[in-house]
Amino acid sequence: YTITQSDVDSGSVDNTVTGSGESPSGTTVSDVSDNPGDPSGSDDPTVITITPKPALLVTKTIAVAGADVGDVISYNIIVVNTGNVTVSDIEITDANADPGSLTGSPIASIGPGQTVVVTATQTITQADMDAGFIENSATAIGNSPNDGPDDVEDVSDTNIDSFGNAIPDNETVESTNGDGTIDGDPANDPTVTTLIQNPELQVTKSITTPGAIVGDVIDYEITVLNSGNTTISNIEITDVNADAGSIVGSPIASLAPGESAIVTAQQTITQADLDAGFIENSATATGDSPLNGPDDVSDVSDTNVDADGNAIVDNENQESANGDGTTDGDATNDPTVTSLEQNPSISVLKTALDLTDDNGDGVVGGIGDEINYVFVVENTGDVTLSNITISDPLPGIILSGGPIASLAVGEVDSNTFTATYVITQADIDAGAITNQATVTAEGPLGDLGDPSDDVTDDSDDPNNTTDFDNNGDGEPDDPTITSVTVFFDLAITKTVNETEPVVGDNVVFTIEISNIGNVTATNIVVDEVIPSGYTFVSALATAGTYSDFDGEWTINQLNPDQVELLELTVEVLGDGDYLNTATVVSANGGTDVDTSNDSDSATLEPICLTFYNEFSPNGDGVNDTFLIDCIERYPNNTLKIYNRWGNIVFEENGYLNDWNGISNGRAVQNQNAQLPVGTYYYVLDLGDGSEPRVGWVYINR
Repeated sequence: YTITQSDVDSGSVDNTVTGSGESPSGTTVSDVSDNPGDPSGSDDPTVITITPKPALLVTKTIAVAGADVGDVISYNIIVVNTGNVTVSDIEITDANADPGSLTGSPIASIGPGQTVVVTATQTITQADMDAGFIENSATAIGNSPNDGPDDVEDVSDTNIDSFGNAIPDNETVESTNGDGTIDGDPANDPTVTTLIQNPELQVTKSITTPGAIVGDVIDYEITVLNSGNTTISNIEITDVNADAGSIVGSPIASLAPGESAIVTAQQTITQADLDAGFIENSATATGDSPLNGPDDVSDVSDTNVDADGNAIVDNENQESANGDGTTDGDATNDPTVTSLEQNPSISVLKTALDLTDDNGDGVVGGIGDEINYVFVVENTGDVTLSNITISDPLPGIILSGGPIASLAVGEVDSNTFTATYVITQADIDAGAITNQATVTAEGPLGDLGDPSDDVTDDSDDPNNTTDFDNNGDGEPDDPTITSVTVFFDLAITKTVNETEPVVGDNVVFTIEISNIGNVTATNIVVDEVIPSGYTFVSALATAGTYSDFDGEWTINQLNPDQVELLELTVEVLGDGDYLNTATVVSANGGTDVDTSNDSDSATLEPICLTFYNEFSPNGDGVNDTFLIDCIERYPNNTLKIYNRWGNIVFEENGYLNDWNGISNGRAVQNQNAQLPVGTYYYVLDLGDGSEPRVGWVYINR
């Protein structure tokens, strides 16, 4: 007898044999077989018991994979009857399958060795992505013929690992669960799909309320976007430049992928910010992802506006410059920059202190006295200034102090710089010292890293109320004017070397002009017209030129204490005006404070010492003697007459016009005799220390 499936399903084979025959008498006889092993009665069937082994083997494979939230994974659930009995009413359950997605379940029955495929789908959820995997098992439950309902069950085993690789002999090789654990049973490993997690935050920082000056408050809006594929929680926003306590909206409890939240912050503009010329601000978001735990995901903010407030399209892919104009090659973390306009400005006051008589010459503010200057420097702009220096073009000025390393906004320095200056003749001539100093300072870096220009200012004299603004910076720039003591005085003295010359003699008038003031005189004209009692011979001047045509002595320049001379040689005439006056008639340099010394005179009384050098001693009473006018004024005179051989033929002390041609010389043979007609030579010593007069005399008879 061949055992059938139904025999196996029933669990035994019952067999009874009936034997029959005819007796010799023709009587039919029969008997039903009995099972000798069954003492319960007779005619028992012979029973062969078959042991049922109901078993199912469920394998779950992935037909269509998925990777992202919303993707649908298609599974094949392969149910194999690995027992020896038919299993019926097989129900497939899958707790993770999409509702209604099981197709092919229930299975009415499966005979031993038969296979039935059931399909199911599962849509990837955010929870799956946050977990990083999908772990899926199916269960098959059916009825065996012998043991009643739901007595056959199997949990699916996977035939691929979590990365989709085939597992040979999967029923004996254990695979890990989605979380990496195992349960020691290689026959029920779940089908695992590993999901690639990409936790990511994207932070954008924008300005909602700008600022421009120190003390302004800039309002920022920090947008935090979950740009990854996992939920991120405990998101903390930090901003090192934000005002204390100004961050509102942080921490953020959690953000699902694609979800965003807005955090606000404020920053007050400081002097350091304005000095830099910009505010560079970044925020950082740090959160927890399911992948690696606390603080494993972070992002530094990127700006969506440039330094001038213009929108940046696609800011995550377009790099913007930092506040100093540099870039780092990463377009996703550009700081939010506010460009601040700088207005550097500086002013300086220059004041001259009261003058004193430093050199003790009795003149306050005269040549050689010192002027002491003080300077007050103020930062009148809105940024810190550095390396402040002062220059002064006044020749000879000595500047002391500086540079000032740094000067804050509104700060005033009145102690660093001083200057001294010694008054010169040029200053006296000008009547005052007028000059300006210039202050120069370096400003901080300007907008976006461009160095700002140096700032300068011309000094102002606070005691000068004119308040000119020469450079147009809105601040007065009056020069510092220091008046000096000025007095202009020229003096003339005049002398003559002989006050009683003899007519025909030359005399020398000496005219002395001196500058007894403290101002240089220029273009000086002295009137020195020769009177009618003289005739011009020559002129010698130590400075300038003299014209006998118009009688003017012109001098280009005469410095204080300078003295110049004019020696005027003239011949004394027999009659005329002998009063010679020299007068300063014009000069440049000031108004003469004393005109009484601008003129001086010299005069003389000519002596009429005229020699009548021809006479005829013939006794007719006419021209009988050698006459010399005014000889009586020189009682100490001595007259000597020489002949042409040099012999003295006449000599007389105290001559009084009485020589009549009679000799009395010791060298002649005939004393007291008339001298012959001819030319003789006289030497007259007046006895007053003057040079002897020498000439000829002719005797005619």
